[in-house]
Amino acid sequence: MIKLCKSCIFLMLAVVVGCGDSGPQLVPVTGTLSLDGQPLGFKSLTLFPIEGTSGHGAAGFTDGAGSIKLLAVVPGAVRDFEGCPPGRYRVVITEPLIPITDQDSQGAAGGVVADENEPAAAIFIPDSRPKKNKKGGIPSIYTSTTSSPLVIDVAEGNEVISLELDSKAT
Repeated sequence: MIKLCKSCIFLMLAVVVGCGDSGPQLVPVTGTLSLDGQPLGFKSLTLFPIEGTSGHGAAGFTDGAGSIKLLAVVPGAVRDFEGCPPGRYRVVITEPLIPITDQDSQGAAGGVVADENEPAAAIFIPDSRPKKNKKGGIPSIYTSTTSSPLVIDVAEGNEVISLELDSKAT
């Protein structure tokens, strides 16, 4: 009888330990962002799900060379999840709320929160209205969910994207 109880307890512990949160199914997404053929560094990107894509999308920012690495938007998460759920997304490019440097982008490349007991950083959701374009900045058409012409499909496997912005776009 004691042997049976020990076996049941061991089995219950094995089931509980094996039920960890592995997070959502994600596809690693990297790439580049450029404006008129020139790398566009230190900008924020947000991918909004469209046309039946489930989930909350992804976001990230570019480093000084315009390289992109995305993190999934997971409400309530206490750690970062590298990648993006498969699906179709509208891409919005904005100036970051807080200036970004190469040191910031190197720290985020590991996808690790500094203290796992603290919540993951919130991701800015841009206003749906286009902003006026500063000279040499992001053309306003790319800064709004209602006007951005950038749409990408994220499929299973590794995705490499190349986003080319046109300064003359309206």
